[in-house]
Amino acid sequence: MAIQWVIGSLTVVTGLIAAGVGIVVAGRSIQSARRVYRRTASRSAAALGGWGAWFLGGFSGMTMGLRWLYAVALWLGWTVAGIGLIGLGIRLLK
Repeated sequence: MAIQWVIGSLTVVTGLIAAGVGIVVAGRSIQSARRVYRRTASRSAAALGGWGAWFLGGFSGMTMGLRWLYAVALWLGWTVAGIGLIGLGIRLLK
């Protein structure tokens, strides 16, 4: 009975760590997205205008959106894994 309690507790802690990792990874991904957006937007502003500026502006917005989606998917994946581990740990504790 004691070993089941230890394994259940460790599984819950691992789930909490996985959820925390998801938050950290998503935050870093968002920071990277902002950095890339600023870099591409500054190139767009430095362009002479016309189609080149329009293309770079649209590309920077699209890149930002895709990176946000990637960050949300990372966060969601890690969180679901953490919730699954927490649920498993709670079942082991019963």
